[in-house]
Amino acid sequence: MKKSDFTGLKCPLPVLKAKRVIKKMKQGESHQFLSDDPGSPIDFSHLCEVENLELNFVKTHGIYLFNIRKL
Repeated sequence: MKKSDFTGLKCPLPVLKAKRVIKKMKQGESHQFLSDDPGSPIDFSHLCEVENLELNFVKTHGIYLFNIRKL
């Protein structure tokens, strides 16, 4: 799985940069995004709902790991 590290970036940069990556993904592909911004769960959840993407995420040691799959 490919990974993009957006730690250190503040809202809305992590989700905006993720949108660029997602746009290039093919149907069925997955990508992992890392962020430490506290607003990221809301931003990524909203993005995935609007764009019809599958989202799973966990928080580990202050870092959010977002696994997104393009449906």
